[in-house]
Amino acid sequence: MATNSFLFVQTLHYLLKPIFLYFCLALGCLSCRHTSTPEPLDTDPNWIKLEIPRGIEANAIAGDLDKTLLVATKSMAYYTTDQGKTWHESKDFQGTVPSLYTHQDTVYPLLSLVEPKWPDKMASTALYFTTDYGKSWNRLPWEQVDRFKVPVGKVISTTGIMYQIQENKTFANADGSSLFLHPSTIIKRMGTTAQPINFPFKHILYNLHLDSRNRLYVAASGGTYRQENNTFYCCEDDMPAIIYVSKKPLP
Repeated sequence: MATNSFLFVQTLHYLLKPIFLYFCLALGCLSCRHTSTPEPLDTDPNWIKLEIPRGIEANAIAGDLDKTLLVATKSMAYYTTDQGKTWHESKDFQGTVPSLYTHQDTVYPLLSLVEPKWPDKMASTALYFTTDYGKSWNRLPWEQVDRFKVPVGKVISTTGIMYQIQENKTFANADGSSLFLHPSTIIKRMGTTAQPINFPFKHILYNLHLDSRNRLYVAASGGTYRQENNTFYCCEDDMPAIIYVSKKPLP
């Protein structure tokens, strides 16, 4: 009787072993699929967050998230046609582009700051232009290089509402030669009224953009905010450039 019981257990073991292994393998595959899926960035009720891998900082924005969006990062311009799911290299400017100025469906990267200090930063010097939001580029004639001069970090809607980046800083010494940068603020001005908008994210901000639907785009650094001393740590080579897009017009 004991022998028969032993044989039964052994037979059951061999029959169930493949099923058990298959079950474990299936669990393992499900686990791998779950961990490899990135967490969604769209977790705020008012803002969409986009990231460009290894972009370090977003400096200027043109276009429309629902069509083609062009973004200039630390040195490279990228465009996306699928709402930020994938980014394509557009042009290597080998330096910062302070502004992407759009004029009659043509985008001009402005490569120099003629007024470098907030709140009156102004950009100029357009050497190139694109008519398809970064998919192809052309060189400007030399006589048109200084054709444009536009503000940086300031946009005005078709209804006259202005948005402007406010830099927040404290000086580290008495002569002002060293300073700490704190999270930037976005000010909304309507006539004589000015107030900060609800922008809860802690970043150094570089530029603003409004699309045809009056959604506000914010170009930001991917630097790590340190709440304990209200400063930023920057910059690793693999740090993303960050863009925020308001879900509603004129936030």
